[in-house]
Amino acid sequence: MFLKRLALAGSFIALAACERRAPPSRSSTPHVFNSARVPKPIEAKPAKPPNAPPITRDLDAIAATRTLKVLFTFNSTGYFIYRGQTMGYEYELLNLFAHDSNLRLTPVVIRDSKVLFEKLNDGDGDIVAAALAATTNQSEVAMTDSLYSTAPVVVQRADRPPEAGATPAVATAVAREQRETTPQTIQVRARLINTPRELAGQRVHMPRTSPYLGQLLELNNELTNDIEIVQVDESSDKLIQRLAEGQIGYTVAADNFAALKAGEYTNLIIKPAIGPPQPIVWAVRRNAPVLLKALNDWLALKRKSGLMAGLYRKYFLDRRGFLQRTKSEYLTGETGTLSAYDPWFRQYASVPGWDWRLVAAQAYQESHFNPRARSWAGAIGLMQIMPMTARQMRINPADPRQSIEGACRYLWQLDDIWRTSIDSESERIKFILGSYNVGLGHVQDAVRLAEKHGDNPRAWDDVGYWLIRKSSRAVYNDPVVKHGFARGTEPVAYVDAILSQFANYKEFVQRVGM
Repeated sequence: MFLKRLALAGSFIALAACERRAPPSRSSTPHVFNSARVPKPIEAKPAKPPNAPPITRDLDAIAATRTLKVLFTFNSTGYFIYRGQTMGYEYELLNLFAHDSNLRLTPVVIRDSKVLFEKLNDGDGDIVAAALAATTNQSEVAMTDSLYSTAPVVVQRADRPPEAGATPAVATAVAREQRETTPQTIQVRARLINTPRELAGQRVHMPRTSPYLGQLLELNNELTNDIEIVQVDESSDKLIQRLAEGQIGYTVAADNFAALKAGEYTNLIIKPAIGPPQPIVWAVRRNAPVLLKALNDWLALKRKSGLMAGLYRKYFLDRRGFLQRTKSEYLTGETGTLSAYDPWFRQYASVPGWDWRLVAAQAYQESHFNPRARSWAGAIGLMQIMPMTARQMRINPADPRQSIEGACRYLWQLDDIWRTSIDSESERIKFILGSYNVGLGHVQDAVRLAEKHGDNPRAWDDVGYWLIRKSSRAVYNDPVVKHGFARGTEPVAYVDAILSQFANYKEFVQRVGM
C-alpha cells in the first residue's frame, strides 16, 4: 500500500541521497606467471558444467523493492568514505541514478573481484561498479555505454630518491626504510624502460584481478623473452605504494589513476602505455534489458548536461583533493577511522544498545561531525540537540562528548517508549530516528493516522507516508492529530539517509576493535 501511495507523495518529497577499514590481505602466495609461446600439449580437462542462468530481476522488480543493490570494490576514486562522507565517481553517479529513479542505493562491497559477475547473476547485486574495462567477460553480462576511457600504462620508479618537498607519504616511507633496513631487506633496482618491448625479461607485479592482464599477456606473446608476471592479492593503490618505496620494480595501472598517484609519490614515472584507451563501464545481468536501457539513457542525459565531466574532474583531475584525502587519517578504507569522535560513539552507543556505526551515521547526518554546528531551529552541536532537551538531559550540547552521551541517553528513552508497540528492532530504530528528528508527538500522530486509515501502525513505511501527509491542512486538522502541522518529508528523508550511511559504514569499518 505504501508503494502505491509513495508515488502520490512524490511531489512532497525527494528522498535524501542515500564513505571500510581495509580488509585484511589474504595470506596467499603471489602467483608468478610466465607465459611461454612454445606450444605445449594440452591436457584434457573435465567439461565445466554450464553456468546457471542469471536470476530474473529487471528494473520493474527492482522498483518494487525500492532498493538498487550495487556491487562495489573499494578504491580511492570509485567508492570510499572520507571524513564520514561516502564518495567516489561511480558511487556518486549511481546514487544520483537511484535518486532519480526513486530508489535507495544499497552498496555491497565485494572483496574478491573474481566473483563480481557471479554475485551479480546470483542476485546479490543489480549493477557492478568496479572500474570495469569493457573488453572483459562480455558473454557473462551486459555492459553499459562508456563512463570514460583510460589506457593501461607501466608505472615505474625514477632511479633517484624522492624530490625535495615530496609528499608526507613518500617522506615517511623513506624515513621508515632508513630506520628499519636490515640485512634481509631487499631494495629492488629496476632500469627505466621507454617502450613496452623493454618489459621483456622484467618482473611486473599485477593485481590478481587486474583488467589489464590480457593486454600484458598479448604484449608478452610478441616478445622474445617472457615478461615475468607476478599476480598478487593487492590493489593498484598498494602496489604503487610498494613500488614507490622500492619493494617492486614495475606494475601496470590505469593512466588517470596512475597520474593521481604520481602526485602522491614524486619518484614515479608513468610510461609507456601498453595498449589503447579502453572504455570503463558498468555491468548488469544480460536478462535485464530495461535496466540497461535506463542506465544508458540516464548516462546520455548526464553526459550532455556536463555532470559526468564535472565528476571526472573532481575525482581524476583534482590532484590537490586526492592528496588531501590520501594524507588524511579519515580516509576510512585505509585507516578504519570515521571521525575524531569514534571512541565516544563506541562508548555511548551501548546506552541504547545500538551499533556504534549507526550513532556515527546519525551524527554525520546531523552535523557532518562538526561540533560547532547550529541549525536554523536552534539545535546545537555534534548531535544537534535542542536547548530544552539539553537542559532535560543536563548536558552542554556544544561539548562533543556530552552531546554524544546525551543523545544516546535520549535514544534510550525513545527506545523505551516505542518498545511497547514495535517488536521488530529494525523497524523500531526507524521510529526512534524519526522521533529524534521531528519530535515524538508528530510520529505518534502519524501512527494514529495509519491506524485510522487501515494501514500498519507498526510499519515505518506506512507511518512515514502519513508523516509526509501531515504537511497537508486536511490531514493535520484530523481529530486524531494532536500536534498539528509537520514537515514530514524531512524525518522520512532523515531516516533513509542515516540507514543508507550506516550501510556504507558497515562495509568499511569494523564494529568493535581496530
